[in-house]
Amino acid sequence: MEVHAVRKLFVILCLLAAAGCGPNNEYSAVAFGDSNTRGANFPLRDYPENEKWVNLLNLSQQGKVNVYNAGIGGETTEDGRKRFKQDVLDRNPKTVFIMFGTNDAVVLQNGKPRVSKARFKSNLLYFIDEIEKKGGQPVLITCLPIIEGNGQDKLYYSRYERIYYDAGRGARNWHNSYNDIVRSIASSEDVRLIDHWENMVKEAGGSTDSDLMASGLIDPSGNHMTPKGARILYESISESKILK
Repeated sequence: MEVHAVRKLFVILCLLAAAGCGPNNEYSAVAFGDSNTRGANFPLRDYPENEKWVNLLNLSQQGKVNVYNAGIGGETTEDGRKRFKQDVLDRNPKTVFIMFGTNDAVVLQNGKPRVSKARFKSNLLYFIDEIEKKGGQPVLITCLPIIEGNGQDKLYYSRYERIYYDAGRGARNWHNSYNDIVRSIASSEDVRLIDHWENMVKEAGGSTDSDLMASGLIDPSGNHMTPKGARILYESISESKILK
């Protein structure tokens, strides 16, 4: 076989392996979560694909780390549990980043969240236990601080009724109460934590709507990251030295 043909075959095999089409479909790491893991808003907002946080990790760790993006927009931990074996465990990752909560915490018109706090906790513990059984390292990530808005501006309250969140002092505080479960589990189970909420609030200089809007970390939906917000998460993971 000619040298040019050999090189071409090598490149094709490398691309197949990176896409998850290799013989054992193994990945160094899996990012498991919802739209903020997938970066589902990036094409809608015309943001550069290579600035998604998972893609930044892959670009910066070429030849060392291969992170599979198992994020699906709109999903809760309950949805993720149904595909957990296929999308995560079967890929034999050394590290699994788990980032859920934004959709779990949505309060429906019956006054109940899509996923109760008790079930949210149970699902996270299940993910952690199964990952560790296979010798992997689970890493928990808190959700971003949402921008509530006034109900007329296409932000969070334009899609979800403010009245359902009054008991929890607003949707942002309610969402952070799910993050508190993540933080508590990380502590009790001795699991690594990336507190993305705290990192974004620190970068924004506060947690009010005005602080978050001015920061440029969150897109006009109020609950998705911009490339700037995604870079905060990427840098936090890089600085943590979780991926070696």
